Amino acid sequence: MIWPWISSLLSFPRSAGATAPESIAQPSQPESTNGVATQPIAFWRYYARLSFQTPLTDLKRDGEVRRQHPPKLQPIQRSGKGCGDWIPYRSDGFVAVAELSSAQMECWTAESGVQREPKLRLLIRFREIFESKVLHVDQKLMQIYALVDQDGARSVASSLMGEHFPDDVFVAELTTLRGIGLQKALHLWNAGLRTPAMVQAASDAELRAIRGIGPKLIAQIRSQAVA
Repeated sequence: MIWPWISSLLSFPRSAGATAPESIAQPSQPESTNGVATQPIAFWRYYARLSFQTPLTDLKRDGEVRRQHPPKLQPIQRSGKGCGDWIPYRSDGFVAVAELSSAQMECWTAESGVQREPKLRLLIRFREIFESKVLHVDQKLMQIYALVDQDGARSVASSLMGEHFPDDVFVAELTTLRGIGLQKALHLWNAGLRTPAMVQAASDAELRAIRGIGPKLIAQIRSQAVA
């Protein structure tokens, strides 16, 4: 049984430049197993998680189609959610709802909708700024504020932003340092150490002045490779 509230989501999306491969674009006759008509899975389409914390590489692969079962993607560190999920489609172009796991169902229903394309474009531009190796953190913040304040982006951005945006995205990045949880990351952020690289570049005296950071954690921070 297909739930009425998701029936409009079943057909293969035609946006984001992603289309089904030509060889499976036309519906095929369902196979029969024990007298029951079935539609085998023909391909998988990647749905990126629409979040400011989803890496740029994963946002850009949204809509990617594969014929063979793709490997599971690595989750965002400490986020509790993955970067996205591969959704199976039948050869007739409809989602294979019966084959969805609970995680796939959650991803598919959450990441579909009329505002998906504007959200995806906004997130890609955000991550281009956020992941820049050239811009200083203050320049990134200025460009991010300008981005979400554009007339065409305000309503889209408001549906994605948390209460403490964009600080929360930068704070989450600090937790990629081993030994740094959310509370310590907030202390680092408030002390002006706003990226993992800035934390590593800080002196021992600067780090010891931050609550919860002692010699052992400083040594652990120093031992890590930071991009």
